Amino acid sequence: MTELVTMSLDRRIAEVTLRRPEKLNAMSRLLMKSLAAIIANISNDCSLRCVVITGAGSAFSAGADIAELRKLTPGNAEQFIRLLHTACQAIRDCPVPVIAKIDGPCLGGALELAASCDMRAASERSTFAMPEVQIGIPSVIEAALLPRLMGWGRASELLYTGRTLTAKEALSFGILEKVVSPEDLDHAIAGWTDAISSAGPKVIRAQKSLMRRWEQLMIDDAIEAGVAYFQEACTNDEPQIALK
Repeated sequence: MTELVTMSLDRRIAEVTLRRPEKLNAMSRLLMKSLAAIIANISNDCSLRCVVITGAGSAFSAGADIAELRKLTPGNAEQFIRLLHTACQAIRDCPVPVIAKIDGPCLGGALELAASCDMRAASERSTFAMPEVQIGIPSVIEAALLPRLMGWGRASELLYTGRTLTAKEALSFGILEKVVSPEDLDHAIAGWTDAISSAGPKVIRAQKSLMRRWEQLMIDDAIEAGVAYFQEACTNDEPQIALK
């Protein structure tokens, strides 16, 4: 049986690839389970520095598998959507930065996966949409991250209309950090992974942990939390090595 999600490791950087190219990497139950398991497993690797998530073929992912959506009932709908949430949560809980490398359509649940990543870069031919309302269901779970990325007005436009954004529009909306030609996408990602790898592994993990806490804290508490992280950083040798 063909693996629906694969992982390769090079220089302590993991590349996780969705592999249903014949279905534009549409997310079936099995694919979502596999993705969550792989991310959770590599998160236990203490030598890991960074994770890149991408899609095989001509799409990042077309989102949830339409064939499986057609079979949803009140009895199985919660189980289905929790599988996607579990995959997104595994990405958010990963202790190192996770980067979405997007080349092609990134729709619905796939955009929620991308929003769960720390950074996102896309090729110019990529497209983005949250079309759920057009098929009778609201955008849920990690769609809640979108207003934080782009603001409430733009998130409302995206979610209420289901309109499709070009890569340049997604960049202007705040969904993406980089848009490049398809030929330059690997180079753009490498710029990030090289910079992350050049920093100490402890400080990168500390920064990821602190940024996740910032999401949940009021501003004064977030500032105070940073003081403890600063003090903790001075208990290891990374600052002294970097400052020599």
